[in-house]
Amino acid sequence: MRFDFVVLGATGEEGSIASKDLLNSGCKVLLCGRNRNRIKNILKHKNAEFQYVDVLNVDETASIIKKSGAKIVLNCVELKWNLNVMNTCLKAKVNYLDLGGLQEMTQEQYNLDKNFKNAKLTALLGCGSTPGISNIMASYAAEKLDSIDHIDLGFAWDSNIKKFVLPYSFESIMYEISNEPVVLENGKFVKNKSCYFEGKRKFRGVGEQGIYCIVHSETYTFYKYFKNKGLKEIHYTAGFPKHSYDVIQMLKDLGFGDNKEIIIGNKKIKVVDFSREILKNIEKPKNYREVENVWVEIAGKYKGKNKKILMEALTSTLKGYEFAGSNINTGMSISIMAQLMFKGLINEKGVTAPEVSVQYKPFFQELSKRKIKIYENGKIIN
Repeated sequence: MRFDFVVLGATGEEGSIASKDLLNSGCKVLLCGRNRNRIKNILKHKNAEFQYVDVLNVDETASIIKKSGAKIVLNCVELKWNLNVMNTCLKAKVNYLDLGGLQEMTQEQYNLDKNFKNAKLTALLGCGSTPGISNIMASYAAEKLDSIDHIDLGFAWDSNIKKFVLPYSFESIMYEISNEPVVLENGKFVKNKSCYFEGKRKFRGVGEQGIYCIVHSETYTFYKYFKNKGLKEIHYTAGFPKHSYDVIQMLKDLGFGDNKEIIIGNKKIKVVDFSREILKNIEKPKNYREVENVWVEIAGKYKGKNKKILMEALTSTLKGYEFAGSNINTGMSISIMAQLMFKGLINEKGVTAPEVSVQYKPFFQELSKRKIKIYENGKIIN
């Protein structure tokens, strides 16, 4: 079979969501990963096949991609391997999308811009929910302003049953709350106290939550693409429900997110990797449901008057995707962007981001089909 897409990390949660969405859209998909058993149901689809892949082996992975016939690769592996996968795609001469790399990794990825441009390929970074949906909402709002003063953004979520369930990638969570967040203040990037509390805020569909400033890639890309409008301040905050945040903080304090190695049997394994595998096996309670609000608030001027625009993307647990809670917005978003690229609606060459490369109208329309609603100042626009 000749495939339309290759999904790397297809056996993880986001990779399986993206793969399922692609297949439900009529695409032919080669699912690549390390644990076939996790996606047995998805592989029953007539347009799906599986291939074991170790992304650390660039040559072997590039060979598998070439043989697939696909020209677009969705990278859904852990963000620490993003550069490996980008170099693999350059070797295989295919286009690339990923779920984001936080600020430090994102800056490194832009160093490959010339390589992708010379190869006439696209590397679209941050195609999940946030970064991803958040970037396109920001682009939509930015077009309505003559100048931008500051951008506040982030996410908040909650569940109907107050029991700990791993919200998303454990490694990403530990990185986000352990590293000093980089914020833009007075037009300059500065580091702030690690994961500091910024008070409480009320969110549509979620309610009031405490929010914490964390490191994220939008701080870097928003300034890169919107500084010509005078952008001076960017703050990114995460809103976790108390029953989730307390457990995450406890795990961090106990050292379960450490990169140090321990010996189990005859094998060396990083503590964070061991923790991730244990936490991934926590089953969701029966009838467990989640709701998430990904939001962007932009303040600036239009025709000389102050104007503020609040964009929100509201996602709830969807039938058929109960295993993912509200995380469907991440896997579905990268699937939508990959399909837009396949249709020729994303053409910019080099390393780029959704806020400058993805047309918001078809993207928002596709989100609506998946019951993800976009709000502009309280009004649904998709």
